[in-house]
Amino acid sequence: MNPRFAMAIHYYVFIVFFMHISVLHVLALNPMIGNVTVKCIESERQALLALKQGFHLNNNAWLSSWGHGDNQKECCNWEHIQCSNETGHVLKLDLHVSDHIVRAGSITTALAELHHLNYLDLSYISFNLTPSIPIFIASLTHLRYLNLSHSGFQGKVPHQFGNLLFLEYLDLGYNSLLAEIPPQISNLSNLVYLHLGSNSFHGNIPPQLGSLLPLKYLDLSENGFNGTIPENFGNLSNLEYLDLSSSYQISLSSDLQWLSHLSFMRHLSLPKVNLSTANNWQQLVSGLSHLQYLDFNGCDLSDSIPSSLSSAANFSTSLSFVDLSSNNLMNSSLIFPWLMNSTSSLAMLNLDHNYLRGTIPQAIGELSSLEYLNLASNQLEGQIPISLFHVCSLRELDLSGNRLSGQFHEFAKALSNCNHKQLQTLKMGWNEITGIGQLSNLRELRLGNNSLEGLISESHFSKLSMLLTLDLSHNSLVFNISNEWVPPFKLIKIKLASCILGPDFPKWLQSQHNMNWLDISGAEISSNVPNWFWEFLPTMVKLNLSHNHFKGKIENLPLIPQSALQIDLSSNSFEGPVPAFLSISAQVFLSNNMFSTANLFLCSNVSANTEYLDLSNNHIRGQLPDCWMNFQSLGFLDLSNNYFHGSLPRSMGSLRQIQSLHLGDNNFSGEIPLSFVNCTELRLFDAAKNNLTGPFPSWIGNNLSNLFILSLHSNQFHGSMPLNICNLDELHLLDLSLNSLSGNIPKCISNLSAMASQATSKVDIFYAYDAYYDDFDGITSFGVNADSASLIWKGKMSKYRSTLGLLRSIDLSSNIFNGEIPSEMMSLVGLVSLNISRNKLVGNIPQGIGQLKSLDFLDLSRNQLSGRIPSQLSQLDRLSVLDLSYNDLSGQIPLGTQLQTRDASAYIGNPKLCGAPLNKTCLIPTQNPVDGNDDHEEQFFTEGFYIALAIGFIMGFWGVSCSLILKKSWRYAYFKFFNDLYDKLYVFAAIKMAKLKRLRA
Repeated sequence: MNPRFAMAIHYYVFIVFFMHISVLHVLALNPMIGNVTVKCIESERQALLALKQGFHLNNNAWLSSWGHGDNQKECCNWEHIQCSNETGHVLKLDLHVSDHIVRAGSITTALAELHHLNYLDLSYISFNLTPSIPIFIASLTHLRYLNLSHSGFQGKVPHQFGNLLFLEYLDLGYNSLLAEIPPQISNLSNLVYLHLGSNSFHGNIPPQLGSLLPLKYLDLSENGFNGTIPENFGNLSNLEYLDLSSSYQISLSSDLQWLSHLSFMRHLSLPKVNLSTANNWQQLVSGLSHLQYLDFNGCDLSDSIPSSLSSAANFSTSLSFVDLSSNNLMNSSLIFPWLMNSTSSLAMLNLDHNYLRGTIPQAIGELSSLEYLNLASNQLEGQIPISLFHVCSLRELDLSGNRLSGQFHEFAKALSNCNHKQLQTLKMGWNEITGIGQLSNLRELRLGNNSLEGLISESHFSKLSMLLTLDLSHNSLVFNISNEWVPPFKLIKIKLASCILGPDFPKWLQSQHNMNWLDISGAEISSNVPNWFWEFLPTMVKLNLSHNHFKGKIENLPLIPQSALQIDLSSNSFEGPVPAFLSISAQVFLSNNMFSTANLFLCSNVSANTEYLDLSNNHIRGQLPDCWMNFQSLGFLDLSNNYFHGSLPRSMGSLRQIQSLHLGDNNFSGEIPLSFVNCTELRLFDAAKNNLTGPFPSWIGNNLSNLFILSLHSNQFHGSMPLNICNLDELHLLDLSLNSLSGNIPKCISNLSAMASQATSKVDIFYAYDAYYDDFDGITSFGVNADSASLIWKGKMSKYRSTLGLLRSIDLSSNIFNGEIPSEMMSLVGLVSLNISRNKLVGNIPQGIGQLKSLDFLDLSRNQLSGRIPSQLSQLDRLSVLDLSYNDLSGQIPLGTQLQTRDASAYIGNPKLCGAPLNKTCLIPTQNPVDGNDDHEEQFFTEGFYIALAIGFIMGFWGVSCSLILKKSWRYAYFKFFNDLYDKLYVFAAIKMAKLKRLRA
């Protein structure tokens, strides 16, 4: 080989080797360059594009880097994607970009092509076209991280998820998942984080969770679990976070013995769990040396703390949050020392709504980190420790609802020594309020619902420039403030209900441009409402001017784009037309005023958001306008006790959301429009005391299947009672009295199954309107109004509200019903009231009436009933009113205290009745046994019995007589027998008489 050629080859190899080493060195130092060289797997790229296509996004900017262009071929460079540096396979797919839910259509099965995926985050993406969790996700067996929270999934968790053996992080929270947690979850032996909270799981908590030994985080909150907390939770020795909280009382219970093994626990939240059997809960909690957060709110705890434990508890020095509110804690001398060992870090302590007695210890001032202290609604007494006001970190203090004493100016002085820049909320129930005005940093002053009394002047608020909330409601306070006063604060929330502000409208409110909540109800104000006041409505959340003496007309101001969510002007003396601008509100309370017309209000064309409207007890006249198509959201409407007349407008059938409709005590006429068949959500329908006519609407039973209360009494309905009314299996109250209905009472009335169940005290009938969010308090509140209905009860018209749900009542009185009382009606064992008086009913009182043991009121009077009174009637021990008068009943009134102690008027008009309490004595007194044997006796002495008795007598008499007449030898023998018998009796009597005479001689 040529030496020069060999040398050239040598140099060439050296240069290539050097360049190769240099490239590797550069790639090693710059991984970003390395990523560029990784080639995207084409099948995975197509899977990602198919995934994007299934999302149906309105905003493509979210995944704008995903595409088909030449510069988009490398899917490993796309946003939200991470690939392997070695193989190019997609390893991570993180589509969670914000905490705002993105609606994205569906998940395509193409996702299953990403076989090497170990990280998948689809949280906050609402897959509205994929209601259930796709099972194919379980085929991604390399997954270590899976987050499907806030995705709107429904249905069950696929049991195939048990195949994800490498999974360490699983978050399915904030969906609508239901059924039970699949037991296959025990296969996930590497799981460290598990979040299943805020779903609809029910049943028992699976004990398989106790086998997930690496678990550090477990959230099962806001579900519907019942039973006990599994004891094998004690096996989770690495557990640091456990949340079983719920916003309502749940059926979980525990004795907490498993807690002693969880030494690393930092966050323990078990509110509403029944811990009444956990007698040593304080000792178990004290052993958790790392505990920072403890929530045992509403757990039925008692304070059986040994004195040795309360003084020397081994509490975590890092404990910062303790909520033991709404329990049965009683002894403050045990509870407070037990908590005082956490002086270094305790920031929040809530003990409200317990039964704590005794005093607040001075040592509470040693809690130097305390920011929130709530001891409200207990039975604490004695002096409030001054040391408490030396805790300069306090932001909120609530001591209301106790028996504490002290002078406020002393506490104000203590607060001023520390300058209390942090204190923003102060809630106390003291009688001495002098000195409040010195707390210049105060933002919330809440002294409502106490027994404060005295005068309030400008000086009390002189330095409260930071005040945002003022609550002095439901006290006996009188405001002595001049009309020229300009407050130093700009309030957001004002609650002065039952304080005396009148008689003039408080002019100082004109400077409160930031208020969104005003309650000055029951404030003894008797003037007009100034026009400038209504300008505040666009920013209002709640406005309550009720139960005052406001008078005059409300000017019809221009319509505004939005208004208060709730306006309550009820129980005043407003007059004139209802102004149209009020129709913007969601809930409008205008009852008990003197408004005369409502057409402008009802036909304003801007009422689409009105949910609750009460115009009852006014002076509104005229025909009801046909404008109800504007009220698409209306759920409650009360027009009762006005002077409306004419036909009901057909457009009322467009109230598809209506649940409670009150039209009673007006002069409506004509038939109920057929369009009402669209009101399928109706639960209460009251159109009583009108002039409605026509046959009883047969469509009610077919279309209004949710009816709870149906009251159509005092109208002019006629015809028979349709059979399909028996379809109303939710019906609790049926009142069709004072009409002209005829025919038989249908036997299918036994299908009213709600009346066949016993009433309980937990039944409530109310309309709950939409919630509102209070930005300042950070809470969500719901508006609730208890529904009401009127019925004739014990002879007079009564209105029921809070106890309405307890009634099971049928009133068919004052009609023309005929035929017999159907025996099937006796199966409605939940009936509390039954009135079928003043009809033309015939036949006997059904024997099964003794089954109606809940009856309090029974009226069968003024019919044509006959036969005996069933003895079972005496077994109805709850019966307070009974009326059987003016029928054709017969026989003795059955013996029993329930029937004999009645007034005789309950039986008058039945001439064939006898026995107490009537003055008429039965000729042959027979005691009717209580057990019902008299029914069998009545059945025995039938017409056939008497016919057979007559035939037997005739045949026996004439059979013997004919034999003696026709047979001579029988006749001689018969008379000879009686003649010999006579002789023997005569001789026997004569001998006896002779012996008697000798003895006397």
